[in-house]
Amino acid sequence: MSAMAASAATGQAEGAPRTWVREIRPSAQVTEICPAYCTDHHTNDQSGDLDDLTHGFYFDGPKFPVFDATEGSASVPVLGGRLQICPYSSDPKQRAPHLNFEPFQDEVMEHLDPEEFAEVIRMIRAQCDQLDAIHRQFVEIHAEWKEAHA
Repeated sequence: MSAMAASAATGQAEGAPRTWVREIRPSAQVTEICPAYCTDHHTNDQSGDLDDLTHGFYFDGPKFPVFDATEGSASVPVLGGRLQICPYSSDPKQRAPHLNFEPFQDEVMEHLDPEEFAEVIRMIRAQCDQLDAIHRQFVEIHAEWKEAHA
């Protein structure tokens, strides 16, 4: 997300960092500065433990109508996730920008770095290539079936 898009999402003027004073338990304060890409509202981050803060943004994937035993079919999001940073985490991997990718609802691949996410994209692209090949075969089989049943 561009800085301009993040600024629009947060109501900040482009180029103006979003800052606020955060109360840290038990009796400290820290001035927080959002990265340009952060679209989090931080309403619930005004006070708490130091390591309870994340910055980031969510991205949606497409929704597919998938069979659901209760509802017949349900619109299920796929291929979405969140790019984030946890600046005070004790885990160095979380202190760097990382991606939590949700290939399918409630299935999460956590803390991916850019190279790991690139590998996920390669795997999805390869699967799409395979689906294209299956589709071509399916079209042929369906056409032959239609001819036989005409």
